[in-house]
Amino acid sequence: MPAIRAVFESLLYILAGAGYALYYDLNLLETAMVVAAIFAARRWKPAALLAERSARWLIRIAQRPRVAVAAVFVAALAVRAAFLPLLPVPHPAITDEFSHLLIADTLAHGRLTNPTHPEWVHFESIHIIQQPSCNSDYFPGQGAVLAIGERLGNPWIAMWLLSAAMCAALAWMIGGWLPPLWGLFGGLLAIVRFDIASYWVNGYYGGCLAALGGALALGAYPRLLRKSSLEMSLLFGLGIVIIGFTRPFEGLAVALPALAILAFAILKRCTRWWVAIPALAVMAGGLAALLTYNRAVTGDPLRPPYAVNQATYGWPMTLPWFHPPKVQFRHAELQRYYDYELDVHEHMNPVLKRVRSAEELWRFYFGPALSVPLVVLALIWRRRRLWVLTIMAALTIILALIDVGASPHYEAAATGCFLMIIVACFRRLCARAYGMTYALLAPAIILTIVFVRVGLEKLHLPFTQAVNYQSWCCVEPPSGAKAQITATLDATAGRHLVLVKPKTNPDNLFQWIYNDADIDAAKIVWARDMGESGNESLLEHFHDRVLWELDPNVNPPRLRRLSRN
Repeated sequence: MPAIRAVFESLLYILAGAGYALYYDLNLLETAMVVAAIFAARRWKPAALLAERSARWLIRIAQRPRVAVAAVFVAALAVRAAFLPLLPVPHPAITDEFSHLLIADTLAHGRLTNPTHPEWVHFESIHIIQQPSCNSDYFPGQGAVLAIGERLGNPWIAMWLLSAAMCAALAWMIGGWLPPLWGLFGGLLAIVRFDIASYWVNGYYGGCLAALGGALALGAYPRLLRKSSLEMSLLFGLGIVIIGFTRPFEGLAVALPALAILAFAILKRCTRWWVAIPALAVMAGGLAALLTYNRAVTGDPLRPPYAVNQATYGWPMTLPWFHPPKVQFRHAELQRYYDYELDVHEHMNPVLKRVRSAEELWRFYFGPALSVPLVVLALIWRRRRLWVLTIMAALTIILALIDVGASPHYEAAATGCFLMIIVACFRRLCARAYGMTYALLAPAIILTIVFVRVGLEKLHLPFTQAVNYQSWCCVEPPSGAKAQITATLDATAGRHLVLVKPKTNPDNLFQWIYNDADIDAAKIVWARDMGESGNESLLEHFHDRVLWELDPNVNPPRLRRLSRN
């Protein structure tokens, strides 16, 4: 069967990626801790006694499902707040983050988009468009949430609240498929896995919102089968809309099967036909809102900003059958980034590429501590009720492996599927005497690894220079230079124009040119230095600003005040 084959192929890639990942980073340490935990679960009686008492405490909370979900939400807020001395409010550093924050700043000021600036050629950068209006090329879901945070004082406030809401929604979702105790357990796993050291909460990329949407849709479905409900129908529709506003491509692996199984349930009279009406009304409203947004940004309701960005710049790191067009760039840095993506698109070994993508996926969602219960995956597959979630997870992995530049937040809509599979396997494992002990030790292992990662980074040890603990992935930590220079200029009187010299290092892909939505009203304007003649119009437009030159070709980058004479 195609579905079984898809599941099998996805598992092979995940296993290959897991093997690849065990050669470096802290996975070997985590694996050693897993082995010790299994031994303790089987042989150490105090561990079993502690697990029994903890389980009784969790059961008392889980007996009141609404209280359990609320407890997960409050615990997620409190745990991340407790880590603020070690993991402070993050500064944006990556192109994706600045792009989402541009949407947030635009919406927070009551606009859907921004007019093209007369000096827009100095402001071109990655993941934004300048014509027919100035905005991000992303779908507006993440930016809309960040806009709420901006109105509250800081965009990260929204990420903090959103991450807690995601953990609570995942607990609620799992509680719809399994007994309430396991929903609470799934919520605790979500907190230690995603709410502390994950780049979803320690950055502005996205991930939490799509995971929340998937959890709402997949949590409403089993409840609709038990009892027709207006509330559950609305939540189902809201979940589908959220997926469409965040990860519409990879989210198809969750949204389409969810819609299909609900339609099938209605046809089989497992639930009443009218439950489709509220869900469809919410989805129709969401579609109308998205079309309105597209029309404001691009002038065409059927043309999203991403399509404009691809037509303008032709970034190659996308679907493998996409043929990158020849583009004439005005700036050498954008050409250099295009060449980098083109090299990845055309020359990277497809098997190695998929293994690396699977490795990131395994590292982020599973890791050694949460891989142990997967040994009983074949046993839970016998439960037909869980087939649909397993197939959704496999389809999401396949779509992510197809995409050339996939990262863990691409698969976020299926987070509930991955977590549900893990929790179901834990439940099956607990049929044995030592299963519950290991189930409660697994979050402790993850938490310990978080402390080790953070501690090593704070000590500035060489080992951590190639490890970004916040993402659970082995990528180089982003530079904080822009945040430091921004803080310096914010504390300096006047309004500023910063001319950023072109970078000479072809491997330095960090982009400085990201501005507030209202460029003319911003205190700091970042602009590309296009030479003496190319800057004339720009300098005339910003004639009343303090002029600076930034050289990104030295370490640390050097800021120098210029005279206008």
